[in-house]
Parts: sequence; structure tokens; C-alpha cells
Amino acid sequence: MAGTASALSWPGYTNAAACTNYLLQAINNARAVERVRPMVLPSNWYNLTTPQQLFVIADLERTARGLPAYVGINAALSAQAQHAAQANGDPTIAAGFAMANDAQGSPGFGGAWSGGFSILAADYIWMYDDAWGGSAATTSNIACTSARAPGCWAHRDELLGSDPGFNPGVGLGCTNCEMGTGFAMVNGGASYVDLIEVPKGALPPMTFTWANNVLPYL
Repeated sequence: MAGTASALSWPGYTNAAACTNYLLQAINNARAVERVRPMVLPSNWYNLTTPQQLFVIADLERTARGLPAYVGINAALSAQAQHAAQANGDPTIAAGFAMANDAQGSPGFGGAWSGGFSILAADYIWMYDDAWGGSAATTSNIACTSARAPGCWAHRDELLGSDPGFNPGVGLGCTNCEMGTGFAMVNGGASYVDLIEVPKGALPPMTFTWANNVLPYL
């Protein structure tokens, strides 16, 4: 973020420490209202790629609420997430990934798209600003068309694992879910996608995991 109070200039994308810390404070203010412990980024945060940071943030949101972490990043899921990010849209079920159904027999699938100049800005919109804002002009979630529309909080629900209004999701208690993440610059702005699926059978290979690449740095 740069500029004066009268002439702010917003970057298309930034991972600068000043913006990160500013947005982290906003997230933690919102968490305090929910009585959720503050978010603390891993010490290797600035050494991670943007897709890796997307995975980390999703798991920091889950684990802070007592939910199991998504296990890791899968290449097939990330290919679909990257395609969606380049198209500025929500992801679909990934090809090349054997997906299981949930306990109710629905596809074990969830995902979300967001724009924004920072991953933490996208997280704030997904997790803390996904409800009706009083009018269409003040509501960031276009699926939230009124105070009681089923699309309200849908991005948050999808990322945490349960979205009864649209897609059942992967389950709040999922212990074997894998993620794909995508990041692209489209028309001068950042595009972020998270995709989560429940694998059918043994865990497929992963390129980055919560246990090996995140936990040691928290």
C-alpha cells in the first residue's frame, strides 16, 4: 500500500512486510470478535511461493478453530486451481485426481476464488467479509444477494470444509484432504484460487505438506 490519505495507490499484488502486517492485524481484529486466537505466520513465510502461502493460510484458519489441517498440496489439484486463477473464476473438480464422496454420498470437493492485492486480503474477504454488507454495492460476495441468501459465507464455509448452502464440501473433520492452489496476474490484478478434494484410497503424492513444510516453522 502506498500514497497519501487523499490519493491512495493500490498495487496489483504485493507481499511486502508492511502490507502483510497491516492485513494480519485486520484479520486478528476480526478473530478477536470471534474469540479465535491470533494468526501467527510461520517464520519461513517470505521464503514460500504465493501458491504455498495460500495453502498455509487456509490451514492456519482451520487449525485455529480446532479443525485438522489439510495434508498438503497436490499437483493435479493445483493444475486445476491454476487454470481457474488464470480464468478469474471458481475451480471445478480436477482431472487426474481420484476423488472420494463424503459420508452423505456427495462429491468431496470445495473451493473458492478471490481477487485482491495480497493473499491476506483475499483471506480477509473469504473468511471475515463474506456476508451481506447491507447492499449489493457494499457486499464483496456476489452470491450473497440478501441477508439470508444461502451464498452468504459460502467461501468461508467451503474453505473450512462444509457449505450446506451450495456444495457439501469436504467435511469439517477431514483428515486426509489435499489442496490445490493457483495464482495469476489477470488484467493487472491478482487472482487466487483454493481447491480442496477428498482422495479416494491412499494419499496421492504431494509437493508441499503441512507436517514437513509448515509446522516446524510455527
